[in-house]
Amino acid sequence: MKYSLRKTPSHLHLAYKYGEGTDGLIGRNFMLEIEDKVLTVAIDLTPNFHTRNKTASAYVDAVNFEHNHHKLRYLQCADNLVRARLIRAWEQINEPQLRMSLELGPRGRYLYTVQPHSLFTGGIQFDVREVLGPALVEAGHEEPEWHGEHS
Repeated sequence: MKYSLRKTPSHLHLAYKYGEGTDGLIGRNFMLEIEDKVLTVAIDLTPNFHTRNKTASAYVDAVNFEHNHHKLRYLQCADNLVRARLIRAWEQINEPQLRMSLELGPRGRYLYTVQPHSLFTGGIQFDVREVLGPALVEAGHEEPEWHGEHS
């Protein structure tokens, strides 16, 4: 089953191994998919690429993430609504396992095993436990849509 955690944009803080960090990213359409004991939080990062100004911090941080996705250490979302809805779902499952999927549209989708914890100031942090690697982007690997006649 899929549930919406938040549709509107929310600021994200990402930290990478070796001390790098970014504060310019925006996430939207936070979704939670539940399959047995596995909860997958999907966050759409594509709005960061939708700018004409290629020097904007959101664009630069998104490109940096695309190149350094394998170094991600944690992601923080300061949104209390996302935290509250995720905790509610988490508490209903016995021994849940959490994954995080960061969606970049045609640029890829990156999947991680994460450990969540609430932040003292509000919001939630997802600590990366394992990089599961880039996943196929469903939209990019669908059968072609044919227009007109074909044999």
